[in-house]
Amino acid sequence: MRNLTDAVCQTRAQLEAGADWDIIVIGAGITGAGIARVAAQRGYRTLLLDRGDLAGGTSNFSSKMVHGGLRYLGQGHFRLTRQAARARERLRQRWPDIITPLPYYLMHHRGRGPGPLAMRLVLWIYYRISGAKPFHRPHWLTPEQLAARLPGLNLADNLGANHYFDAVCDDSHLVLRTLEEAVAQGADLSHYTEVTALRRNEQGQINGVDIACGERRCQLTAPMVINATGVWADGLTPLPEGLMMRPLRGSHLVFDQRDLPLTASLTLFHPRDKRVVFCYPWAGTSVLGTTDLDHLADKNAPARCSAEEREYLLELLPLLGLNHTPPILSSWSGLRPIVTPQPKAGEKQAPSDASREHLIWDEPGLVNVTGGKLTTFVEMAEEVMASAESQGRLPEPQPQPDIILTQRPHLDGSAIGNSLTPRHELVHWARHGAIHQLSDLLLRRTRLGWVLGEGLRAYQDEIQQLCQPTLPWDDSRWQQEWQHYWHHFQQYHQE
Repeated sequence: MRNLTDAVCQTRAQLEAGADWDIIVIGAGITGAGIARVAAQRGYRTLLLDRGDLAGGTSNFSSKMVHGGLRYLGQGHFRLTRQAARARERLRQRWPDIITPLPYYLMHHRGRGPGPLAMRLVLWIYYRISGAKPFHRPHWLTPEQLAARLPGLNLADNLGANHYFDAVCDDSHLVLRTLEEAVAQGADLSHYTEVTALRRNEQGQINGVDIACGERRCQLTAPMVINATGVWADGLTPLPEGLMMRPLRGSHLVFDQRDLPLTASLTLFHPRDKRVVFCYPWAGTSVLGTTDLDHLADKNAPARCSAEEREYLLELLPLLGLNHTPPILSSWSGLRPIVTPQPKAGEKQAPSDASREHLIWDEPGLVNVTGGKLTTFVEMAEEVMASAESQGRLPEPQPQPDIILTQRPHLDGSAIGNSLTPRHELVHWARHGAIHQLSDLLLRRTRLGWVLGEGLRAYQDEIQQLCQPTLPWDDSRWQQEWQHYWHHFQQYHQE
């Protein structure tokens, strides 16, 4: 069975040879990966392209939560919440090693946010529509019970907490597993391959793409192109009339678990604007986030946490019993693809009130999709494929058995530093993860960069020794990769 490295190498050779495909999918985030998996499973010759790394955009910078969205339920988006909550349960069953349940404690403070009784009702509805297991039924915790659950924190005066369950994941690994399944079904894959233009036939219909891969320029023909580039979707084709792309930035801060010990997610109402913010354990660290702001900078440049966002998030620390700011290991910021109507003169909508519904629009030979939630990517993929097949341009599908890749066998091996990443996992991704540059390995295939921060410097030589046999860069190339990595980290992930 092909791994990601093999798939990319074979695909690059096919590009050189002028191969053709039934479907070309643009964008290797969770949406594009899901579409490629469904298309390949139906027997279509499928090619997935991305101008950057796999899971290099929004799908790498989410809050790592697979949930139905309590906030959406509170806003009356019952259908979206129900769809997402049910989808969460299906994803947990398919990939239990990537998507795991986590207890959430929604803390209440006097005069801040909805009252405990109102939230108990909302959480009960949320539980019933999700189809979750009985032992995930929500219940109430007194202040004393809450303190007993989180003995490492000196929690500020509170009224208690509503206890409920949702799920967390490694978003990048969810993309990678989906891509591995797509490749196993026969999909082809080429990252760091930019689609520079959509091609049209004499009738003006889409029939392929122009691409740039390094110094190579190619023209690819296919009866169906799917644009799944998220917040960048309007760069290839205009949105439907009357709609606009509204990129929203969400930022997170990462702390050492020893400084902020957590065994569950704390759901907090921010004292400034009553927005919900989470503080939760992830990958051996504690994460505080997210913000929700209009991103006014160039969306083609990497986003970073602003000083204002940093201060906004740190305002929550007193609610966690901290009267000081512990060292921040790292941060991440991502852009959410939100599609909204063009505002009327003087009309404003708070970012957190903008709908997370996805949008699909098409023309002959092209289907576009953007927006939506990480939780519902499978349903989005099915909907996109239904739209593509309805155009009648694709050959008769030849469905194959669905391939579900389970967790890899555990191999003994100590972790690197305070991370949860065993050395053998690092070597696995170096060999099989289609690594193009060191950031791919340290920020997306593994999370060593985020969870160790500057502490990663102590393991540079060891990482090189472990990976050089499978990443055959000479010493000079390794030094260049390290310099590039630290420049990127300090510019976009260091506080």
